[in-house]
Amino acid sequence: MTLLKRVADEELATLSGKTIIITGGASGIGKAAAKIAYDAGANIAIADLRDDIGEELAKEFPARTIYVKADVSSWPDVLNLFKKTWHHFGAIDVVLSNAGTHAFESLQEEALEENGDPTAPSVKSLEVNLNSAVYCTKAAVHFFKKQPHKKCQLVFTSSAAGVSETPPLYIYGAGKAGVIGLMRGLRLGLLAPNMTVNVIAPWMTSTPFIPDDIREKWGDLPMNDADGVAKALLLPAVRPDLNGKTLWVADNETVEIEDTIRESQPQWLGSRWSALADEGALRLGFTAQKK
Repeated sequence: MTLLKRVADEELATLSGKTIIITGGASGIGKAAAKIAYDAGANIAIADLRDDIGEELAKEFPARTIYVKADVSSWPDVLNLFKKTWHHFGAIDVVLSNAGTHAFESLQEEALEENGDPTAPSVKSLEVNLNSAVYCTKAAVHFFKKQPHKKCQLVFTSSAAGVSETPPLYIYGAGKAGVIGLMRGLRLGLLAPNMTVNVIAPWMTSTPFIPDDIREKWGDLPMNDADGVAKALLLPAVRPDLNGKTLWVADNETVEIEDTIRESQPQWLGSRWSALADEGALRLGFTAQKK
């Protein structure tokens, strides 16, 4: 594993003057990231679903901030967010695709139609957790290409549930694993020459949304706080050489896991198939896999 140094104040200072989009930025990790970046001098575009949040955020962030109500599972809403940000600030340097939901888990439900057939499971969780990352990617690349002189960063928020199983969050885990898969696909052939793409995967994080029974079961195990995860979310923005990494965040420490997975490939795939997989990737031009 590679334990990364925590973000220092002098690193955060490099955010000054940059324009950062944060989806799911009205609460929790997103809001903590907005506050840290704002205090460092960044321009902030916050997207969320709440109708009442604009005025509240204007009081907390009196300058250099816009709020755009957006359903991140809607392509028109995501595109509108990017267009408004570009129109207001004239730049988009960093995109934090952070919005997500634990809701809409329905695989375990035994609800039936009138004819006795099982009802269709909801895929809204996938739309919010995975489709939104695809939409943010498409929009980010469009605007990153308008600024070829800048190095821009796209960062996804996944979850520990995207790395290892976390029942009963079945659909949530699938969506968050998909986000990591999206990052891995993008890093092999970045869609804009001036962009990087990375993902964070937070372990248990203390937010107001954790039910009391979960807190009780968790007991004295370490937890992240929102600021700790927010700094990890901003880490690729202040260390722009990072690319194609998954940053596991636990107890506010950040561990990079992609390099270890890559180095251990002969162990879990076998030396023969590992070598053949590398050769296949090389022949197809996926040389970034070796980096």
